[in-house]
Amino acid sequence: MIVRDIMKTDVATCAPHDDVAMAANIMRDRKCGFVPVVDSHGLVLGVVTDRDLCLALAAQRQRTADRVAIRDTMSHPVVSCFADENVKVSLGTMAKRRVRRLPVIDRQGHLQGVLSIDDVILAPRRRGAPTADDIVDALRAIDSPKPLETVGA
Repeated sequence: MIVRDIMKTDVATCAPHDDVAMAANIMRDRKCGFVPVVDSHGLVLGVVTDRDLCLALAAQRQRTADRVAIRDTMSHPVVSCFADENVKVSLGTMAKRRVRRLPVIDRQGHLQGVLSIDDVILAPRRRGAPTADDIVDALRAIDSPKPLETVGA
């Protein structure tokens, strides 16, 4: 099974110069918590999650959501996958990088869609599809506590 078989292609996006309020409205309207950030050519520059928006606004006590740019809140560099990639490989990427969603890009970096852990879980059982154990292992890795980083004295 390849990513193209199960990815979502009707994906809302925002631009780096858009504001947090716009991204929040997209997430509310689309009932999602993740929006790819693309330039005018469709190249993926970053991603923004509902968590990113909350943390950015909490840190910006003097500015409202319509005055905080997405470029200041987005996560980058982007962890992504390709449409022709095996879903098991993408699931491994999610586990290793501890993310639940991956922008699907072409070889030039243009957005093609999004693959989420939900897409993998809900995919019809087919030959070559991730097993239940593969999915559980990935979820364990995604949700495992990140090691504490120590700051040098």
